[in-house]
Amino acid sequence: MRRSPCYNARMDSFSLPPLHAAWATRLNARDAVQQRRRLRTPLAIDFCSNDYLGWARSPFGLHETTSFDVQQHGATGSRLLSGQAQAISMLEAQIARFHHTEAALLFNSGFDANIGTLAAISDRHTVFIYDELCHASLIDGMRLSMSRHRYKFRHNDIAHLNELLTQHAGAPLCIVVESVYSMDGDVAPLEEMVALAKAAHACIVVDEAHSTGVIGACGEGLTQHLKLQHDVDIRIHTYGKGLGCHGAAVVGSQLLIDTLINFARPFIYSTALPPASYAAIEQAYAALAHDDFSNAPLHDIIASFRAKIAAHDWAAHGVTWLDSSTPIQGLIIGDVARTHAVVDALRAQQLDVRPIFAPTVPAGSERLRVCVHAFNTEFELNLLFDTLCQALQ
Repeated sequence: MRRSPCYNARMDSFSLPPLHAAWATRLNARDAVQQRRRLRTPLAIDFCSNDYLGWARSPFGLHETTSFDVQQHGATGSRLLSGQAQAISMLEAQIARFHHTEAALLFNSGFDANIGTLAAISDRHTVFIYDELCHASLIDGMRLSMSRHRYKFRHNDIAHLNELLTQHAGAPLCIVVESVYSMDGDVAPLEEMVALAKAAHACIVVDEAHSTGVIGACGEGLTQHLKLQHDVDIRIHTYGKGLGCHGAAVVGSQLLIDTLINFARPFIYSTALPPASYAAIEQAYAALAHDDFSNAPLHDIIASFRAKIAAHDWAAHGVTWLDSSTPIQGLIIGDVARTHAVVDALRAQQLDVRPIFAPTVPAGSERLRVCVHAFNTEFELNLLFDTLCQALQ
């Protein structure tokens, strides 16, 4: 039996075949700047996950009535083959009603929905104009499309967006934004963007991943909260965050959904979700629609967090908190080694906060991404801030 090439923990490349050596070189480059990603088991106190409402740990789980056979472990094929069920179509109709739109289509993940949608709705004439902080899945979707006309505007900069729309007037235009940005935690000025889109006859796509369950009295997301559901062409709601389950749905016109069924490759060629995942989505929407639903406890925790920020002079430590009214709070440290040191101090107290480095964020904006949740306590918040102040001295 042929043995695999040997290499040590530093991945010295001299003993590796050429392609393997290239992998090692890339990883060594990450090691040299302390930016190599590694898998880490979560710690006791969660300031890291996107489980904003705590529903991933919620007892509602699969204990309520469901339309799906949760004992069936797999879908056995794509939905265009053996993976379709009437219950899935009924769930999509329920999702469409909740989001006040004609139709919905479920995907296996938000990443699948984003890359599949943007590639499917465009052709070589389409001009994409997108926020510079859009998620990697949106950028990859544009790259996978036939279009080679992609232009980014400065983050949340309405004037720059308008400049690009004017520059490309007459072309088939598609604006791509997020409602809440995953690294900065700020919110898109969606009303102004929609006004520009209407004036330019542009399609607008809104990724609602971090607003689903969080924004709006029923957790309906930013677009509906602003009553813009009839002005936004495409919304993408991801369930692995605020709803604590898995999958995503694209909502919009029946024409859009039919287009995706025919041309969205991740939908066409992926095995469908297992029934248990559909059941979790069904129960999450039932919880959102229930009279007892409230995301007020989450927003109370966010308000308490922001009050603790305001009570301290962070500039004295040479760091800056981003302005955010969402569960995503960013502390800009701006130095890789110092960021690692602060994270180590937090980990020593079982506080799970993750560092974010380039290329996920621009070099020089290295940060802590702190996620707050409805289940976080005042004790946990105090421990977090006390530990941060000591570590930053």
